[in-house]
Amino acid sequence: MVTFTRFLLVSLHLLSRVYADDDSTSEALEWLEAERSVLVHLPTPDLSFLVNQMPSPFPGAFIFNFTLTPNNLTLLLNGEPILPRAHPYIPNPLRAYQTIETPSDSGSPSRTNTKGALALDLDYYIDGPDTTSGTSIYNTRYDPRLRIDILRASTPAYSTRLSSDSQHQIWIWLEDLSPHPPGTPYASIALRIARVQVSRRWRNRRDSKGRTTQSTTTYRDLASLNRCYLWSWLCADISEYPYYQFIYRERFDQYGKKGSMRHFLTWIWGALVGVVGFGPAIVLAVIWGIVMFTPVVYGVIIRVKRVVGMYQRRAQEVDEWAADEEVEGLLRYDTYVEDSTESIIEEEVPEKKGERKRKD
Repeated sequence: MVTFTRFLLVSLHLLSRVYADDDSTSEALEWLEAERSVLVHLPTPDLSFLVNQMPSPFPGAFIFNFTLTPNNLTLLLNGEPILPRAHPYIPNPLRAYQTIETPSDSGSPSRTNTKGALALDLDYYIDGPDTTSGTSIYNTRYDPRLRIDILRASTPAYSTRLSSDSQHQIWIWLEDLSPHPPGTPYASIALRIARVQVSRRWRNRRDSKGRTTQSTTTYRDLASLNRCYLWSWLCADISEYPYYQFIYRERFDQYGKKGSMRHFLTWIWGALVGVVGFGPAIVLAVIWGIVMFTPVVYGVIIRVKRVVGMYQRRAQEVDEWAADEEVEGLLRYDTYVEDSTESIIEEEVPEKKGERKRKD
């Protein structure tokens, strides 16, 4: 009996270790308030705990705090609004603190939170729902889902890519508190945190040529992303909100994505307001608009006048041609009548002469 009990305990311990390796959600979560606030510990295989901004022999993990605001309308990630964003076209910067993770006798990691630890700047991938539209007659519920994958971590003196396939990503599911009538904006719907999961990255087992590959669906380094050009308004990764999925800090600032037309215009506006103030900037913008668009408007007016003039001249030519044709037709008709009359007269004259001869 004792042997069997020991066997069961050992088996359960091994199974728990295997389960923890496959899905470490239970170990990674620390609920601060049910359905409203949770801490997520995300191990980083490519990044150990930093001491004086340099790697140490201790394994590290990031701490992420997901918390709903008191009105349950906004989800905060480490204090920054992430669902919905504060600015639709400007992704939020993300920073996180590290914690030391060491194995314990129970099999679950023991975390040591250090005071005064340095916060790291993070580049990340995010897959989120649309928050700019609303409910419809076909769907009166709003159950958004987020997926977050950390791509790179940096300090002023150190930077490393988190490209390992064993790197985990965070899933978070939210649910609305009740159904809503059609047309309710998503941003005005109260939510609760229904579920959080920490799992390994998805892998592309085969590429387009059928070859086996170990790359991931979410990790992409900065060099592999498309370049941004001025003729693009947003230089977006996808055509719908949230527009940007791969958030590298050097590609964004307070005006949006660098290199895009929107960034260029908002940067000019921001610089103008910073120099002369908001009111004078409005006046200068109006003057600039008049100066810039007056030639365009004048050119459009001239072009319209030319088109109208061409149409009027063409209409006049058609009218003149029709009048000429009408006059010519009348003349031809008169000529035809005169010729017919003369022919009839000529025919009548010989007939009268013949009658006179017969009488004689």
